[in-house]
Amino acid sequence: MQPEAIRVIIVEDDIDLRESLETYLSMCGFLVAGVGTCRDFYRAPDSHSFDIAVLDVGLPDQSGIVLAEYLHSNTTMGIIMLTAKDSNEDKLKGYDAGADIYLTKPVESRMLASAITNLAGRLKPRTVNIAPKAVQAAWALNKTNWILQSPHGDVVTLTTLEVNFLSLLSSSPGVPVSRGDLLQKLYNRSDDYTGKALDVMIYRLRSKVAAAGAVPLPVKSIRSAGYSFAAPLDIR
Repeated sequence: MQPEAIRVIIVEDDIDLRESLETYLSMCGFLVAGVGTCRDFYRAPDSHSFDIAVLDVGLPDQSGIVLAEYLHSNTTMGIIMLTAKDSNEDKLKGYDAGADIYLTKPVESRMLASAITNLAGRLKPRTVNIAPKAVQAAWALNKTNWILQSPHGDVVTLTTLEVNFLSLLSSSPGVPVSRGDLLQKLYNRSDDYTGKALDVMIYRLRSKVAAAGAVPLPVKSIRSAGYSFAAPLDIR
């Protein structure tokens, strides 16, 4: 049986570089996709199904460091950072964000291919160990009775606003919903007042869940990206 090909996604806004890397890596036998912005990555329907992410630090809409932090916290994906900055301070920022490998541009295609192969080999044991944890009891949102139930069976009564908030997060599992979209869809406007109202609502929701004795509410704030529900959520 042939080994399964390593799946790689490249997040790089330099079109020529991205397409060049895609072509070379594909010729090496990798399954490769490429996007030019963090927004395009978050919106890709299969963005979480890759084995390795190759990230440019200087992306136009969000730092690759922030995307690396998100991937490190929410996936088992290996992370390779590409950047023109080669100072020790910049490298530390990349590694602190969760990067496995830090390569300085211009990167030689053969070196990147070798780094991907070696990293994927090191990640196999980690992926096997983590995979069973992905099968976990889900949270349940009952939109009719305004009830949130934790995987442990704890029940929390919600307001209409809280139900709508969780419903929005559940529409894109694991993918952040931006603050702007949340403000427009929940309050029909976006300003400092509604921004503070959103923060208060999320704080109160987390407090209600904690008071019910449930496990912590898995609503994650992704800096410069928005909010996501980092656990299975069944809608009833």
